[in-house]
Amino acid sequence: GYRLLDLNSTNGTFIGELRIKEVFLRPGLTFRVGHTELRFLPLQEVVEIPLSQRDRFDSVLGSSIKMREIFATLEKVAPSDLTVMLTGETGTGKELVARGIHNLSGRRKGPFVVLDCGAIPRELMESTIFGHEKGAFTGAVSQQRGCFEQAQGGTIFLDEIGELPLELQPKLLRVLENRELKRVGGDKVI
Repeated sequence: GYRLLDLNSTNGTFIGELRIKEVFLRPGLTFRVGHTELRFLPLQEVVEIPLSQRDRFDSVLGSSIKMREIFATLEKVAPSDLTVMLTGETGTGKELVARGIHNLSGRRKGPFVVLDCGAIPRELMESTIFGHEKGAFTGAVSQQRGCFEQAQGGTIFLDEIGELPLELQPKLLRVLENRELKRVGGDKVI
């Protein structure tokens, strides 16, 4: 079957008025995650994407069947405005793939901004990502654009996103879902 597991979310997962931690889902079941209501409908069909005819995707090379499957998916994703999540071990080429998506997208003329979330001190993370207004905190002597603003019209690649502090994740989700943010110390929606 299909198992729904709440990993100690802040807003909770509910079926009716009952907050749940784990449940096996049946088709058609409606549940709520925070304030969002979802209906579970499993796909009955398998979507097959034909193999790419190429043995490269931008600067990523590979001729195996698996790589050509990946290239075919990337070729479909690159021209879209979808948010893409790339997963894999360190050193597997996630940044190269992200750059390839950027280079083959309609955003290629815009900036490609890389943010290594694991390399930023915890206390500077929010300001680095969202920017800050002058006087927002000690040392904020001028307004600073965050990496999302810097990537406007282009692509942002958030590397090691699992290193983000838990309290920043709802703000990041808002940016990804609504395409809007507020700088630290600011009240203007950008």
